[in-house]
Amino acid sequence: MKVAIIGLGFMGGMHAQIYSALPGVDLVAVADLNAESTNTKVAKMGLSAQVFPDLKTLLTNIEVDVIDICVPTDKHAELAITAAEAGKHLFIEKPLSLTLTNCELIQAAISKAGVFAQVGQCIRFWPEYVALKEFIDSGKGGALKSLSLQRRASRPSYSQDDWLNDEVRSGGAACDLHVHDTDFIIHLFGLPKSVNSQATRGRSGLDHIFTSYQYDDVVVHAEGGWDYPQHYGFCMAFEAVFEHASLTFNSASGAPLTLTLNDQPSTEMAVVQPGPKESTTGEGNISSLGGYFNELEYFTNCVKANKAPEIATVAQATDSIRVLLAELQSVQSGTVVSL
Repeated sequence: MKVAIIGLGFMGGMHAQIYSALPGVDLVAVADLNAESTNTKVAKMGLSAQVFPDLKTLLTNIEVDVIDICVPTDKHAELAITAAEAGKHLFIEKPLSLTLTNCELIQAAISKAGVFAQVGQCIRFWPEYVALKEFIDSGKGGALKSLSLQRRASRPSYSQDDWLNDEVRSGGAACDLHVHDTDFIIHLFGLPKSVNSQATRGRSGLDHIFTSYQYDDVVVHAEGGWDYPQHYGFCMAFEAVFEHASLTFNSASGAPLTLTLNDQPSTEMAVVQPGPKESTTGEGNISSLGGYFNELEYFTNCVKANKAPEIATVAQATDSIRVLLAELQSVQSGTVVSL
């Protein structure tokens, strides 16, 4: 299988390392507007991929099976539609887009072309979060009573032209960071009845968002922000409370996924980590390959088997944007927004 990455920034570099580790997958091309720095990075990473200035030039000059889009969010729809029309299977980084219209245009293009597509909602594949879903579904702790999720980071300083801090291009922390937990909540429970959100503002628009999601039988809350001091780093965490158990995880503390069941002492819940565990490029706010490896392994296996992905589909990612936009509407209006 021949793969091309569009955009070799932080996330493109993560994906390049993973493709290099996957059997039967060849990263043969990269397209990036910053040709000089991209050539340097390709050489530094030891990649054999050809470098092109843009997607159209790449498609004209080399044959590939898969296009992996890792560019700023405001360019996702244009590139995804072009790649689909060229008959290429698609992996699109999250968020899918910043508007429902663009999400629907992407869906229409892949449906018309008959190609496979998956969106980089990697938390659906992150080992600790997979374990949480499995534990909820197992019923071993009784009914889930409440779930709280956090995603916190220093302000991103690693994006090309600082695009992550441009609200028009990235959607700010709500759309680029917090969307992970919105998507995972939908993965667990389906669409909420309504959302109630508040947020703080900064130079990238909404820098920190807090949302309560209304469901019938469980209390669900998530927050996400990148307004922490420079050396805060990155933290993703959750606390799940059941009738007879609790399950907690905090990436920043170094503590493992921890289960407390009935009157038994707390114990580490074992999770299966992917092959290569850490990124070697030193970029971005996270080095763990975790769910990134698992999602790309799943996607490439689906393409090899000529089977459409069933996890993190474009339709599912569109639902996540639908809920996220309701959260933004709730912040703006100061009211509960129904879905």
